[in-house]
Formats: sequence, C-alpha cells, structure tokens
Amino acid sequence: MQKNGFKIFLVAFFFVLSGYYLYPTIQGYFINSKLSSMTAEERLEYESENAATINSVRERSLKLGLDLQGGMHATLEVRVDALIRALAVDTDDVFEDVLLEAQATAFESDVSAIDAFVDAFEERDPNALLSRYFRNEAAGITRRSSNDEVSAYLRTEADEAVLRAIEIIRDRVDRYGVTEPAIQRQGSRRVVVELPGVDDEERVRSLLRGTARLEFRLMAEPADLTRALQRMIEYYETSEPDSAGVDSLGDSAAEPDTTFDINALLEGGDTGSGNEFLDVFQPIGQGVIFGSAAVQDTARVNALLNRPEVRELLPPGVQLMYTASPAGTTADGTEVFYLLGVRDTEELTGEVVTDARVEFDPFTNVPEVSMTMNSEGARTWARLTGANVGKSVAVVLDGVVYSYPVIQERISGGRTNINGLDSREEASDIVTVLKSGALPAPVEIVQERTVGPSLGARSIKAGLNSVLLGLVLVALFMMFYYRTGGAIANLALILNLIFILGILAGFNATLTLPGIAGIVLTIGMAVDANVLIFERIREEQSTGKTLKAAVEGGYAKALSAIFDANITTFFVGVILYSFGLGPIQGFAVTLMAGILSSMFTAIVFTRIIFDYMIAERRMTVSYG
Repeated sequence: MQKNGFKIFLVAFFFVLSGYYLYPTIQGYFINSKLSSMTAEERLEYESENAATINSVRERSLKLGLDLQGGMHATLEVRVDALIRALAVDTDDVFEDVLLEAQATAFESDVSAIDAFVDAFEERDPNALLSRYFRNEAAGITRRSSNDEVSAYLRTEADEAVLRAIEIIRDRVDRYGVTEPAIQRQGSRRVVVELPGVDDEERVRSLLRGTARLEFRLMAEPADLTRALQRMIEYYETSEPDSAGVDSLGDSAAEPDTTFDINALLEGGDTGSGNEFLDVFQPIGQGVIFGSAAVQDTARVNALLNRPEVRELLPPGVQLMYTASPAGTTADGTEVFYLLGVRDTEELTGEVVTDARVEFDPFTNVPEVSMTMNSEGARTWARLTGANVGKSVAVVLDGVVYSYPVIQERISGGRTNINGLDSREEASDIVTVLKSGALPAPVEIVQERTVGPSLGARSIKAGLNSVLLGLVLVALFMMFYYRTGGAIANLALILNLIFILGILAGFNATLTLPGIAGIVLTIGMAVDANVLIFERIREEQSTGKTLKAAVEGGYAKALSAIFDANITTFFVGVILYSFGLGPIQGFAVTLMAGILSSMFTAIVFTRIIFDYMIAERRMTVSYG
C-alpha cells in the first residue's frame, strides 16, 4: 500500500475537508430541531443566549434555494418608454402619440420599445428627424443627427439603464439582508430576482419598485388653495364651472377670497347629497391642507380631480399630493389621508444627498431619516430656507409627501430630516433606497411567484426520498451484478454524495430542487465509471491474466473512456451554468460537482480498495 500513500492522503484530506464544510449544516439541523421542540418563551431565551453561535451556524450552513425554503420570485421590467420620455428635451402631441403606440406594440409583440418607437415615428413622417426631441451634446446628439444616430443613443441609454437597475436592485436586496439572492438579466429589459426566505412580500415589492425620486418643494399659498376648493365644490354642485371664478384664479392680481368658510358652504344636512365630489372627499381648506379622503375613495377622488376643467381651477403651478401616512381614522377604523397643495417646481432633488441614516426623535422616540447633503445642496437648501421663513416646504418621495414642516429659520450645513414615518422598517427602507440611488427608469413587476415554507418542506422531503430511492436501487443492482466489486462501487457512491455536498457547502453554493435532481442523476452517472472499469477487468481476465494484472489493465484501459465521457458532460454543465437562469444553474452546479467527485472516487478511491484487498490481504475479489 506504500505506492497508494498519496492517494490515501487525498481521499482523507477531501473527506475531512467535506466534513469541515458540512459540520455547520449538521449543527444547524440539530439546533433547528431543538428550537422546534421548545415553547415560544424558551425559544426566545435560547436564541438570545446563543445568538452569536446560531448566526454563525446559519451563515456557514449549506444554503437552500427558493424552492426548498420558500421565498419570492419576481420578474421586473424596466419601463423603457418612461426612459425615452425622460431623455427627451422637448415633446409635443406627436411625440406622446408615437410613444403610446410604440408602448402598445412592444407589449403585444415583445419587440424592443426603442425599435417600435423609431419605426412608428418614421411611418408618420419618413423625412422627420428624431433629433428635434433628443439633444445631448455630451453624447454627440445635435439637431442635425440622423435617426440612426438617435436610435443608437437611445439603445445605449436603455442598456445602461437596465445594467444600472440591476446594480441598484442588488444593492437594495443586500441591504435588506436576503441570504443568497439571485439577480440576473433576462432579455433586453427584464431582470429576474429570486429572494429565498423572504416573509414580507409587500415590503420587498415596494423596495424593488421604488424609484427613490426625492424632492423638496414649496407649498401652495393657503388663500389660493381655499379659493380653488370653493370653486371645485361649486363646480360639482352645479355641474357648471363658474367662468368668472376660473378667470379670477388665473389672475395673479386678483384679491384672494380669504373670507371663504367651508363650514358655511357645507351647512344644510347631507353634504354629499347631489354632489359626487363631496360624497368621497372631505374639504378642509386650512393652511396647505386641501382636504382628506378615505383610503378606499382615493381612486375616485383622483378621477374627479383629474378632469381637465377641474384641473384648471387649481392655482397655476400647483398640484395636489397625498400624505404618506394616514392623517387619522374614522369611527369604523378606515384610514384617512390628507391631500396637500404643493408647487410643481422642484427646488432640490435627492441627487444632492450624500448620506442617510435612521435616527429617533429625542422627545417622541419616533423613527425618522436624517440626511446629509453635498456642498451644492447645502448652499441651495440654505438659500431656500432663508428666503421662505414661515412657509411650509414639502419633502416628497416618489410623488408622496412624507412631511411638510414650517421653516422656522435658515438651515445651513445641509442637514435635514424626513419624519412622519410609521415604523423603523419604513425608515430603513427609505435609507436603503436613498443610499442605493434612484432607478434610472421605473420598473414594474410583470411576474411574481411566492413559495411558502410548507411547500419547500415537502420539496425537501420529496427530494430526499428520490435520492434515497435512487441510491438503494443502484446499490442493489451493483451488488447483484458485480458482487464484491459492486460493494466497492457502493462505498464510492456514498463517499461521492459526501463530496458533492461538501463542494456545494465549500463554495457557498445554493441547493435547489433542480440541484437535487442533479444529485439523483449523478448517482446513476457515478457508477458508470465503475461499470467501465469492471467490464475492462473482465476482458483482461478472460485473456488469462491474474486478477492483479487484470485490475491494473482494466483501470489503465478504461481511463480514457471515463475522461472523455465525463469531460464532455462537464462542458455541458458549464454551458448550462453560463447561459441558464436560477433553476438551470442549480442543476448545472450539482452536475459539475457530481462529475468531479464521481471521477475521483471511481478512479482513486476504488483503486485503493482493490489494491488493499488483493495485495495486502491476499483476498480474492469477485466482480461478477
């Protein structure tokens, strides 16, 4: 056995190494079993006392994929049409019509939104130039640029937007704390996200879709909002807008009606009778608060306020936005949100924010987000607050007002807070979005699948049963057909499984249901090399050679065939891993690991056993 010393060392080394990487998984299994047998109080006490050990074990354990431990699978689509609109420096009705047509074409035929946009534009007017809408000196796009140049520019921007979206989504997911997420590009504008172990799907949806458009805006003048509110109520009361009132709103020199009394207007019993606006909207008209609406009525209120003739009743340069948090609840527990008057001019955006963190109000202990601005943002913020002391400024994130404090004094240093938050989780999510940056274009979840933990447990049970059944069937066949040689092959098969799991744990890979299928396939493939060797030994012994010479000749002549068969299959696994997505990659990983370990055990481990039984123990080996 002296000539096998190095082989024995390799087998022992890989066995110990596999055990080292698999030990946290085994330890984690016993910890989870112990926790499941405890009461809630005992579990909480045990976890608090052994938090460091439990976290370390879970971090180093073999990771389970989405289909085994449950979680969320989502396919996101980058809104290229919104990116096209954002890149345009000038638009008109033709532009909007063409973009809507291109959006519908891209959705129906799954073609590039940019190609559909360019084709639709050229069909309307073959001689027109897209450069009338898109100009970017840095990118070389001028008024004289051809449609091909503009099209190439848009494709480049769209491709960079998708890559940037992947980076931002990955950063947000990492900050959220998901273990072993899978984030990959699919096609030209889609991103596939797999998040194992996620138990708060709605929070993750908001995190993935959030565009992080942070804006600081001044609020509307209270007197102008009050006049607009009066005209809207009268409009829906009579179904005919007061033209004189509309003209007076547009006249900046007109004296505002500060004597307007909402309560006086609403006197007379049922305020909603005959007025569809007041049926779903509660006017307030105090300060910058326009009114309030119950959460289930916001869609109807939006439809009523978005009528063109009603929008004209608002003061110029003012739009209405909802508060992020409920202003209160009704007697039956329904949440009510304020509608505020906000100027449509952005005074400052989130691009100036250099840092954000969660803090707590020292008096109320309510969570809030503290932001630090760069030098340019600090100067603008100081100028803005200094010129508007006594007025309200709105902190708007993704079109929703989080707070609208009154400026008490000039704020220097570029520090400000976002308050009015419901929970620490909401504050943490805002910090995550601000730190990871704004998505270059909106994203939509076009496909979503959630796997529950119970389904994952059933998948694990079914996978283990299939592995055990495959192992037993193969072992029985090998024992029956090759006898002693089959027993040696079965030992190699068990060692092969240990090595496969050790490789997955060592490389921090994730075990998925397709990965278990790969292990089942590997069980059958693992004995293939032994079959080749045993058949070669039979052929050698049939020529009259001794068993020792037949074994040596069998291994030598089977080696090339074993390498050819396994290396070609390994290359297929590499291709599957390179071009496949989640489940396919999980199958490819276990397939490649199984090929490597099965070659090692078949060629090295079984040869050690044969040499030991023949040379050292002078035993006769029966192989069939």
